Amino acid sequence: MCNLKSFAATALLVALAGAVHAEKADSTKPIELSADRGTLDQNSGVTTWDGNVVVNQGTLQLKADHVVVTRNAAGEQTLLATGKPATFRQKVEGKNEYIKGRGNRIDYDSKTGVAVLTGNAFVERGQDSVAGAVITYNTETELYQVSGGNPKVTGGAGGRVTVILQPKTEDKK
Repeated sequence: MCNLKSFAATALLVALAGAVHAEKADSTKPIELSADRGTLDQNSGVTTWDGNVVVNQGTLQLKADHVVVTRNAAGEQTLLATGKPATFRQKVEGKNEYIKGRGNRIDYDSKTGVAVLTGNAFVERGQDSVAGAVITYNTETELYQVSGGNPKVTGGAGGRVTVILQPKTEDKK
């Protein structure tokens, strides 16, 4: 059971931590995972968690209704978290602020380092935010791509994206 929790939680945290310039110390903290149900298929490398899934490690928290983590023979992992919505929250390294995200679906591929939030997707850092049907974030290049999408397919608001960027304030001495 402990191995099952470790496998699934590690994959979840890898999925989110790199994407947000997260607290570096989070990766050294214990992982706590809770759900109503969970299964592990060691032959296929698939773990499934259902019902009020909550994963905590340091300042990172992921909440979803359903989570599937798949690991291939090379150790590469993919994560699928779904919910109404699935959410994550994590402290930004060296700052007193958090990055928060949500979507009806969160996909992550550890090989490519790409996280995709789909369906009413929203990411907020401080007072800056981005919203759309689909938000794709490359953790290697730190590139965001946002699309409005077809609302019938993605659950978005109908073809438009919204970005709010606050002006930088200068510290006066």
